[in-house]
Amino acid sequence: MTARAWRRSLPPLLFAFLTVTILWLPDSAAAGTTASPDDPAAQALAERYSPVVKLQEASPRCEDGEQFQPTDVEAVLGDQQVALRGPWRPPDLVKTQPKGKDISPGFPGHFLDFPGDPLRPGCTYAEWSALINAVQPATVYAHVVADPAFPGKLSLEYWFFYVFNDYNNTHEGDWESIQLIFDAASPAAALTTEPTAVGFSQHGGAERARWDDAKLEVVDGTHPVVYPAAGSHANKYGQRLYLGRGSEGLGCDDTTRPQAAIRPRVAYVPLTRADYLQEFPWLGFEGRWGERQRSFFDGPTGPNMKTSWLTPIQDAEETWRDDSGTVPAGTLLGPSSTGAFCAAVATGSNLVRETLDRPWLLGLVLAALIGLIWFAASRTRWTDAAPLPARRRRAWGQTVVAALRLLRHRPGLFAGFATAFIVLSLATLTLARFQVARRDAPTDLGAPTENAPGFWASLTTLAVTILTIAAYVVLLAAVTRMLDQLDRGETVTAMGVLRHLFSRRRPLTRVALQYFVVLAVLAFFVATIPVAVYYAASRAFAIPVVVAEHCSGGTALRRSRRLVRGHWWRTAVPLAIIIGLGLAVGPIAGIVLLLATDWSPVLINVVSSLLFALAMPLTGSAVAYLYFDRATSVPASPGSGDMSGGQRTYSRVGDGSVEHDVPSVRSDS
Repeated sequence: MTARAWRRSLPPLLFAFLTVTILWLPDSAAAGTTASPDDPAAQALAERYSPVVKLQEASPRCEDGEQFQPTDVEAVLGDQQVALRGPWRPPDLVKTQPKGKDISPGFPGHFLDFPGDPLRPGCTYAEWSALINAVQPATVYAHVVADPAFPGKLSLEYWFFYVFNDYNNTHEGDWESIQLIFDAASPAAALTTEPTAVGFSQHGGAERARWDDAKLEVVDGTHPVVYPAAGSHANKYGQRLYLGRGSEGLGCDDTTRPQAAIRPRVAYVPLTRADYLQEFPWLGFEGRWGERQRSFFDGPTGPNMKTSWLTPIQDAEETWRDDSGTVPAGTLLGPSSTGAFCAAVATGSNLVRETLDRPWLLGLVLAALIGLIWFAASRTRWTDAAPLPARRRRAWGQTVVAALRLLRHRPGLFAGFATAFIVLSLATLTLARFQVARRDAPTDLGAPTENAPGFWASLTTLAVTILTIAAYVVLLAAVTRMLDQLDRGETVTAMGVLRHLFSRRRPLTRVALQYFVVLAVLAFFVATIPVAVYYAASRAFAIPVVVAEHCSGGTALRRSRRLVRGHWWRTAVPLAIIIGLGLAVGPIAGIVLLLATDWSPVLINVVSSLLFALAMPLTGSAVAYLYFDRATSVPASPGSGDMSGGQRTYSRVGDGSVEHDVPSVRSDS
């Protein structure tokens, strides 16, 4: 072939060669989707800032602790216990053991169904997760993206997938993330600088931190430390009991017991959609990563359906907040409003979860509760509740009203009792702060006590319990002494009452020790709890007996049992209602403030404690009235130490004549 002929045939030969080459290239090359030149830098960025994860301690019981870890999605897809179901009702089966390529077309409205029932999870999900994670390393998915609305900035996200959310709103599948923002236009530029902001996802929102923020822990200068909360996996910055009231979730997230840190494997997600769908086709799925359920028990959507996937910085500007509320370490006195809030949300969520598919059961429970309240309120009297004389027959409703009227007539005296109660109970706060100081944490009201060393935690709890019992004993004895003096027509002062109680310290101490020690021993064993309940009611009047009848400790306990004998239910139910109301008024008010205001948890606990300090003298007065009611019907035995010296009279209460013991009147003047 001549040179001229060769030159003429070269273009057709080159064209044929290129055609054959393109036809035989892999699909990605044939489509012209070569990897972005920025991918190596982006992958290096993802490795440099990979997170250090401190999951909470696991527990042998699958209901407690942390049973899950960041899971490799590829290990879940293709599992024989997973199914893809359609959006119809009932949801029809589309495919069993779906792989990533099977769900990449989108499937909006569909959902992945995992083994188990999210409303009654038991140990199914924990055991399934353990099988997967036993052979697959913990994994996070790194995604680098620029936000069109914020040129010159770059976002690096790490996505965590858990097979189950074991929180108040139990549901299959759980996606959480952390995000780092750089003032850089490209991954290569981001490698030359540090992040300007960090965001940790927490349920429906996220919390912001600066890279040099004290609350952000960083390992080796580049690896942020994240504390996923037990069960909920909300990403937190430290070891605390966190309080959620809004976008941070309703309830309490616990990160107080972290185990050894882990460094999950980083699965890098390529920059362009075509590239990452080629490597991770499941990122095209538009359905839910978990069984479809009503309300907040529904499975979540995947990362590609979140606003932060394509516009991360815009989402950060709109949704990130600067801090999170924490449950205070100690309260001034009384039940903690924040602690009651955590328990109430968990209990309410469990009730809704158990009855979500059985609405008739929820209706039955609510109807029974309303009926019980109505029955208790209608079976008592609320009128004709004069506070004096104390020694007269009263229904339990009258005792409550009489205590309120006594407060109105003697506000200064009640204020003195409340103040003394506050002073005594302030020791509980001091001990709580001392417990916090035993660990290397800031000694503020927001620091946790749960992670203190076991010995000091136990010692502090014991001391706080003793002080609380002492406060109750002193208060009940004080109001009993006050009513006894008012019945006698004596001048009553707070200091005089306290001096009298000091003179009776030995029998009061004997009664308190025996009463509460026996209760603790009986309540320790499940089988003897009914005996503990019986004992609590039958000896509940021993302290008033010591003060009003001047008995020894042993005699007072026997006298209380005699007063209650034959009337146990009529004594136990009013006692439970009255003491329950006194204990609940502070926490209930605190829960309302938590939900209706943006006040700090510390301030709310202070308000709750003040309400508790006011309610306790009222509760003590009502219990004392119950004692005087029984004392008028059961005369003291000879030699019991009763120094009332009263005369027997009759007064009309209700529809019949009732015998009363009205002591003779003495005056200090």
